[in-house]
Amino acid sequence: MRRTLPLLAAFCLGAGLATAVAQKSKDSTIVDPDVHQVVLENEHIRVLEARAAPGYKSPMHSHPPLVLVGIGSARLKFTTPDGQTQIFDIRPGTVLWRDQPIEHAWELLAGNLHVVAVEVKSAQPAKAN
Repeated sequence: MRRTLPLLAAFCLGAGLATAVAQKSKDSTIVDPDVHQVVLENEHIRVLEARAAPGYKSPMHSHPPLVLVGIGSARLKFTTPDGQTQIFDIRPGTVLWRDQPIEHAWELLAGNLHVVAVEVKSAQPAKAN
């Protein structure tokens, strides 16, 4: 029993670190640094600016809950890990809130992508009014 507890603790710690490394490796600024640039970061938020030209394909990456603000006009095709796709239009002034983490890849079908994303590190799901 005395040997089992330290081994279990070591396994859990290792699994936690492996999960953290795997999640960090899907960070948009790591897998797609030419497009996703950190503008500001503190203990509460991280602000990203993303820019891309038509035809650009961003690899699979993840974001925590975020607010997205459209600066330019673009049409994107989002693909989730299970292969589902969705076409999405962003226009200047588009503001979206996503209260759950997301993992996706995207392809810029038209326009020039220019968005600002505010990732909220301690976000809670939105409440109905």
